[in-house]
Order: sequence, then C-alpha cells, then structure tokens
Amino acid sequence: MEKSRHRTSRTSAAPTLLHTVAGRWQLRRYPHRTSDPLQAWDAADELLHTALINHEEETTSVQYPLLVNDASGALLMAVAHTQVTSSSASYISHLAQQANLELNQLDCQLKQIDPLAMAPPATDVVLMKLPKSQTLLEFQLAQLSRQLKPGTTLIAAARSRLFSPSVRELFSRYCDNLDISLIQRKSRVLKATIRQVANAPERFLNQWQVDGSPLTLRHYPGVFARNQLDIGARLLLDNLPPPGAQQVIDLGCGNGILGLSYALTSPQSAITWVDESYLAVASCQLNIDANLGSATHYQAKTDDCLSQQPSESVDLVLCNPPFHQENAITEHIARQMFRDARRVLRKGGEMRLVANRHLPYYHSLKRLFSQVHQQASNAKFVVYRCQN
Repeated sequence: MEKSRHRTSRTSAAPTLLHTVAGRWQLRRYPHRTSDPLQAWDAADELLHTALINHEEETTSVQYPLLVNDASGALLMAVAHTQVTSSSASYISHLAQQANLELNQLDCQLKQIDPLAMAPPATDVVLMKLPKSQTLLEFQLAQLSRQLKPGTTLIAAARSRLFSPSVRELFSRYCDNLDISLIQRKSRVLKATIRQVANAPERFLNQWQVDGSPLTLRHYPGVFARNQLDIGARLLLDNLPPPGAQQVIDLGCGNGILGLSYALTSPQSAITWVDESYLAVASCQLNIDANLGSATHYQAKTDDCLSQQPSESVDLVLCNPPFHQENAITEHIARQMFRDARRVLRKGGEMRLVANRHLPYYHSLKRLFSQVHQQASNAKFVVYRCQN
C-alpha cells in the first residue's frame, strides 16, 4: 500500500481515484476509514493494468481471468466486465472487492475462491500480485501448474525488491517463456506461460511439535506461525485464564495455538477459532481434528474480526492481535478487535491478550473495559487482562 496522494478532510475522506490506461475508478481499502492515509493500490497494480492491455492487443480479449492476491480490487476493476475469478487467502480482501464493485456501481460476474479451491479450467490469463511469503508463492504456482492448461499466460507484478533471485527461480520452475520488465516506479512486471510440473507438491503443510506441550501443529503457507512458539504467544500461554469459561473465542487464531492450549485445560469449554485468513482457518481445523478430535463444541471460521458474532455471547476472548494488513503496518485491526471483543463479551467476561510492549494499547483498552490489568510482561511483550 502507498501513502495517499489525495488530501482528505477531517470528517470524510474522498474516495481514492485510480486512473490507469484501463480506466478510472474510485477505490477504498476495507474497512473504509475516514482520513485513511493508505491507498488501496500501488504502482504494481497500475503496471499490471498496462500489461493486461498490451496482452489483449497482442492476442485477444480476456474472457476468463483469474486474479491472485488482489488485495482491494484494483485488478478486479480492469476485468469486471468479464467472467472473473478472484483467489485470495484473505476474507477481508474479498469484502474489499465486493465493496469497491458497489462503490463503482459495477455489475460483475465475480466468483471468489480461497487458495485451496480449484481454479476454473477455462482460465485464459492469470493476473497475480506477489505475496511476501515465498512459500505461499510456490504453493500458488504449484496449484496453477496442476490446475490450468499448459501455456496459460501469467502476468505478475510487485515491488522490485520482491523479485529476488529465489523468486525468479520459483517462476522458472513452474513457468516457461519468462520475461521480466525493467524497474518502473520501484516495481516490476513478469510475464510467463504456465508449465505442468510433474510431482509438484500438493499441500505444503508445515508440521511441528509445541515444546513442553502434547500439541502437534500444522499450518499452510502464509499463516503466521514458525516451527516454534514466538515469544509473545509463549508469554500468553504461560498466563492463560483458569479453566471453566463456557464460551471462548480465539480471535486472530492463526494456527490455533491459544484456543487449543485452553481446550486442553478446559475440555468442556465451547471454543470458536476466528481469523480473516482462509488458510489460517483451514490450518486451525486440521489442528483441532488432530489434537482434540471431532466435537460439536469446536469450530473454526473466517470473519472480519467478530462482525458475525452476536453481542454478549462470550465469556472469554484470547487474542494475539496483528499490527499489519497485507504490506501495511497499522493498529486499526487490533483496535477493531478490542471493540468487537468488548461488544461480544458478557458482563464480567474477559479478554486476555498479548501485545508488543511498544504499542500504545493500554489507554485504548481502558476506554473500552471497566478493568484493565497488566497480567505479565517481559522485555518485549505485555499480557493484559481486560474485564467487562
């Protein structure tokens, strides 16, 4: 995301104007916030529009494009008149695409899928924004290699720093006829044709044992997780609330470690794992099945924070909030999580969260909750206990 080049008022931010060779549209990030300093597109999106127009001039009009990692719908705008499919790991990105279609009053035959779903076999061009994770990129390229016709055109773009030698090697492994542009506005475009690769990996699942716990975790690419616990999660696990909460939510669950650990101490608790990442929710479901078994009082679901959760319906929220969205560093996601947690908690309910020590969350929490206590801390992280 880039800093907005448009001046906004204090009361309402004017919709951001995206103007390229393919057309002009209003585009907003999701959720829309007044005076949002970040644009819903970057230079790589604009270069992809140009590359698409050039491709159509050289060949024929695109009819069945597949978009991959279109964060807010910038790519979608250029192909909204086609039978387009958008594959994204982000539920928020899918919401952003729908919101921007409505904003521009576009009637689009859009099909939205997650990265584990089959790509339409009729796809005639793939438009891709590179993800930051190279493992996720290889997973997506392997999926395309297995699912699409050999020779299908792929056009990818990103900031130039993401086109590292290892990324170029990945494209060489799964594609033919690579053509990488010179740097323009700190970005590059790659054009290639998809190759069918024999024995391409299928699931890309990473598996590891949690130190000091009976839990074995697996996760798909792009899910916030390592082969060991990060320091913040470990601190929160060492300071979990006592067992007995009836309705529990692991908010921003990632691979599900917080809710899984609480379930081991409180097996009768009904626990819901929530994340905006389809791959996180799929990973979490694998971990629930493997570590807890099938049970009707466990579920994993995608949501925009807790937008779909009824008010005053939960006793405990566990949270390790992110402070970035796509490539942008932002605190608004955490603050939305705090507001949603306050709304869904019953009177006397608790949110237990861990946060980087440098982040200014304490005063925001004090404005929302009747009681906020520092439960534990170390050099980098703080655990807060917040009660309604």
